[in-house]
Amino acid sequence: MKRSIIALALVGLFSASSYAESHDITQVLKETPYATAAELGIMEGLVVPKSKQVTKENALQTPPYNRWSYQHMRMFYPSADIQPSQSPIDLEKDLQDLSHIKVKNSDGVMRSFADFLTETWTDSLIVIKGDKIVSEHYLNDMTPDTPHQMMSVTKSFGGLLALMAIDEGKFNEHDPVTLHVPELKQASGFDGATVGQVLNMTNSMDFTEHYADPTSGIRTYGAVLGWTAKVEGVEYPDNLYSYLQTLQIDQAHKHGDIFHYQTPKTDVVNWITNRANEQTFQQAMERQLWSKLGTSGETYVLLDDNANLVAGGGLNATPMNLAKFATMMLNDGEFNGEQVVSKGVIDQIAAGGNKEAFANGPDASENMPGGEWSYRAQWWVKHTPGAEAFMAIGIHGQWIYIDREHDIAIIKQSSAPDSVTPEQEAYDLNGLYAIVAALSK
Repeated sequence: MKRSIIALALVGLFSASSYAESHDITQVLKETPYATAAELGIMEGLVVPKSKQVTKENALQTPPYNRWSYQHMRMFYPSADIQPSQSPIDLEKDLQDLSHIKVKNSDGVMRSFADFLTETWTDSLIVIKGDKIVSEHYLNDMTPDTPHQMMSVTKSFGGLLALMAIDEGKFNEHDPVTLHVPELKQASGFDGATVGQVLNMTNSMDFTEHYADPTSGIRTYGAVLGWTAKVEGVEYPDNLYSYLQTLQIDQAHKHGDIFHYQTPKTDVVNWITNRANEQTFQQAMERQLWSKLGTSGETYVLLDDNANLVAGGGLNATPMNLAKFATMMLNDGEFNGEQVVSKGVIDQIAAGGNKEAFANGPDASENMPGGEWSYRAQWWVKHTPGAEAFMAIGIHGQWIYIDREHDIAIIKQSSAPDSVTPEQEAYDLNGLYAIVAALSK
């Protein structure tokens, strides 16, 4: 009997593999738009066809190759480890069936929970209530212990580490940036701004976050890091910190006027915090967070070509370790009987930032309307009465969602094809809201 089951499994495996091998990726996606990396045949076999080969050039943001690469980022980019705890802890589980949940997609159509997971290119989803895992799902060959690219979720860890240093009296939000980083005096995007303005992304800076434009600020930033291709004929600074010193003020706004989400601001926050802590981002993560959260297995951060850590988007973490972090944040900074982060720091994040600056900036949207949202210390904050939450968000569908009022936290890792679209963002948010609503009844 066992041999028959194994034989059938092998037949199924080889059939799927043969199908992927014999069909072009474009053809498979036409028939199955949410196909997994295995169904597409990406990186399958000893000699991988060029059309299904992941490379440094397509690993970061090129679909559908990111369906595979987001679980293997350090194969393509320099990286540094964040060491786990010496005393691993398993979160308790009280698993509940969420299959009855319906989620509204961007067209207003109610979809099943399974459809939601598939149609938002979910790789993992873990739901915590109180201090227990109540639901977990792994797709696209993810496991609880597979490190996954978290994109700009990294920023929120940088913001948290900064607030922790401020809480310890190492620097002040009212300090001028150049008090701590005098190298930025030539960069008017930071000179004249306070630490708090950069922390909350309200300093004025001429920089565009358009991922599809190879000449945009974010693509120039990626090229400086060595993560994306350089445009021929353009002269680039030779490292991240040299690049930060070139960024100038947006003449249309003064520092503090509006919230404008711009990735290099996080690297400046990290620069300040590193100097205050006299340790790197990864050392602070290890000593202040990971060592105290019972983490296990592999966590790493990506580096630029000069071995500089990229705080704007380099974290790769397992869903289970992120679940432990979220459990701590949900429980006022306490984990396993230890106060890991002060409650006051988490209260500051949850209270949010300047709602007027958020509403007046270019990042308020239908999904995150002015008056209901703000941004505080690199965290997105929702103020809607009865649905308050704060969250870390990364492009291509990465989320850490914390709802203290309902005692629920959600980790979602994805490999969506687009960096972000209003439709994709709305579907993700509707799914998070539906989970909270179902578990709050």
